[in-house]
Amino acid sequence: MIPVIYLLDQIPFKNYNVYVSDSSNLFDKASIKENQKKDWSDEHGYDVDLQSRYHNSKTITIDCFIYAKTLKECIEKYNDFYNVLDQKGSRRLSVIAGELRMEYQVFRQDTAENKLNYDDANAVGTFKLKLIENMPVKRILQSTERITTITLKSKKVLVINWGDGSEQYTSPGTEIYSHTYSTTGIFYPMILGDLDSITTFNSNATILWNRF
Repeated sequence: MIPVIYLLDQIPFKNYNVYVSDSSNLFDKASIKENQKKDWSDEHGYDVDLQSRYHNSKTITIDCFIYAKTLKECIEKYNDFYNVLDQKGSRRLSVIAGELRMEYQVFRQDTAENKLNYDDANAVGTFKLKLIENMPVKRILQSTERITTITLKSKKVLVINWGDGSEQYTSPGTEIYSHTYSTTGIFYPMILGDLDSITTFNSNATILWNRF
């Protein structure tokens, strides 16, 4: 069985003493927003405009556990992890399984569902981590360049998340976007938004997922 690695802003969950037993909705497509429809009283069924299809945000659930000898130790590890998760701005969630790699830009909203349960007999705490991906349609790139450039023309404003915590909105008057990383390495920029509005696209980064 291929091990699955979960990263939060490129740092493995296990570095925060958090481990994953299961997850859901990682690879599922987000639900479709309801299209405008007309329900005529003198016609069967209804007429619906299907020329444009847009997705709702989606919620990713990750079942986590913490090894801890005492409840106090469990709470401390749990709080340390959530303090990092709840910092200003969104977080980059990365999921790696062998050669497969997926990227998500997420944040935490729910509190009631993240209930911490501690099992004293087995010295383990469990909780469900619920993360919201508010822009679930994206193009994922892979860059090994210190300076990554993207040439992009679009009919709509999109978001470029550079994969190192910084992001910017596209502008109708700008075609070339460039970002310099503070260190060398492999980064995963993402284009978020209505990808169908893109009319021109080119980059010195490779395309990992054209649309996911």
